[in-house]
Amino acid sequence: MEPVQPPVIVSPAKRRLMIFIKVGGIMLLIALLHIPLALTHGVLRERLGFQRQATEEIAGLWGRAQIVTGPVLAVPYVCKARVTRTKFIGDRAVNVEEMDLVAGTAYFLPEMLDVDGTVDPELRHRGIYDTVVFTTKLRLAGSFQPDFAAAGIVAERIDWEKARVLFGVSDLHGLRTVGPLRAGGKEAAFESTGAALDELLPLAANAGAMLVAGGRLEFAIDVVAQGSERLEIAQLGKTTRVTLTSPWADPSFVGAALPVAREVGARGFKAEWASTHFSRAFPQSWTTRAIENATIAKKIAPAAFGVRFAQPVDGYSMAERAQKYGVLFFVLVFAVFFVFEVTAGLAIHPLQYGIVGAALCLFFLGFLALSEFLATGAAYGVAAAACTLLVALYAWSFLKSGVRTGVVFAGLGSTYGYLYFVLKSQDYALLAGTAALFAGLALVMFCTRRINWYALEMKTGAASV
Repeated sequence: MEPVQPPVIVSPAKRRLMIFIKVGGIMLLIALLHIPLALTHGVLRERLGFQRQATEEIAGLWGRAQIVTGPVLAVPYVCKARVTRTKFIGDRAVNVEEMDLVAGTAYFLPEMLDVDGTVDPELRHRGIYDTVVFTTKLRLAGSFQPDFAAAGIVAERIDWEKARVLFGVSDLHGLRTVGPLRAGGKEAAFESTGAALDELLPLAANAGAMLVAGGRLEFAIDVVAQGSERLEIAQLGKTTRVTLTSPWADPSFVGAALPVAREVGARGFKAEWASTHFSRAFPQSWTTRAIENATIAKKIAPAAFGVRFAQPVDGYSMAERAQKYGVLFFVLVFAVFFVFEVTAGLAIHPLQYGIVGAALCLFFLGFLALSEFLATGAAYGVAAAACTLLVALYAWSFLKSGVRTGVVFAGLGSTYGYLYFVLKSQDYALLAGTAALFAGLALVMFCTRRINWYALEMKTGAASV
């Protein structure tokens, strides 16, 4: 008969040292698990790059973000101005200033600009990726009051017959129809022009037959354009009013001004903007001799406002936000295991901690992969259920208790469920996440309030640290 081995007596100091080593090992493992989390994040970055590439391809074919600019009235004129000429007196060149007639162009913005339009968004697909595109129908109406005297322009001759109305959108590829310009009971078609401001206003309609010298010009223009991501209207009127309606239920209002009135619901939105020329950084009229058109052009786009059409929470953005909570899962599950160790006398090997950590990391990769083919909620639910079941079944083998395994299953499943609520709550995510951390810490404090940490006895043997 083999002799009975006496029990191993561990001093209190050694027990405390074993606890510190165990806790240190768990913390080191959590730090090492950042490596697979980082690799998963790298996969996410790569997939986001593919998504952006697909979005760019769709936008290049359909139409990119649109900024509607115009109309602007351009009137050529001739005025007296002091010019410098070089004359030769003998062999010597002399600069001489003389008064002469020079040509210029005066630009007038609308006194009133009313834009009324509808926007119909839709999803377009490229491979497994989709992006939001839209078709907008706009009616631009208003009036011009070209007053050279009020603008401080002393003109010898004004070529009213060569007056033009300029118009443009930021991506002409998405412009389906524009015009004709309707004013004074007459119509004029828009044509491409290479004149000044051609980047912002590449289209022009001849308004000479509609314009009475120095008179008021009331106009109307119908526009149909395609685009993606966002639609903005440049506030060119002395008073600008814009009304947009759309069936898109989750708009994001962007630009230099927010709507003064808006209605947003499950069936779409209606938004109204109103602004005056005081809120922009360029004048109501200017001439090419006084201000360069490039200077004006740089200031027009930043003064635009409108709406952005984006999917509120897609799979990739949700997966990226979920990965930020990876450490929370490690700490939660490992803390439960450690409490079971010190209260139930279990010996959980560091390798078992590591395998459970790998399963927790796999959730984020699984959610990312499933979100490319399933709805976001379904992808999250399948990945969370699979990971929770996997961890619980594996934990059964070393926790040796259905109750303890049930605690792990219920705790992990509840955490995944609450995290989904946090991720879906765009406005209250920080508050909900902080409340969850507070509740988790309070639960740990409650469950460990009677543990005498100095009197703990860790199991020794092959399974111990």
